[in-house]
Amino acid sequence: MKKVLLTLCALVAVASADQLVNLKIDGMMCPACVKNVKGSLADVKGVKESTVYLKEGKAEVKAADSTKADSLCDAVKKAGYGCTVTK
Repeated sequence: MKKVLLTLCALVAVASADQLVNLKIDGMMCPACVKNVKGSLADVKGVKESTVYLKEGKAEVKAADSTKADSLCDAVKKAGYGCTVTK
């Protein structure tokens, strides 16, 4: 029983090793832009999910703790949009 409990604790620690990164995205004008930004974020190693808001010009990205926020912005910029990390 003790071994099972320790294993569960380890799994919870690994599962909670995620971060939520907020990005301000400039230059999105249509749903195709949202799809492009979402696709570029999905290609970054460690990204688990992302939500992109067209009207607000922002994205929320759930990623592994080891994923650098700058790498997320770099991917968005490479897709042709402006990007800054927000708090």
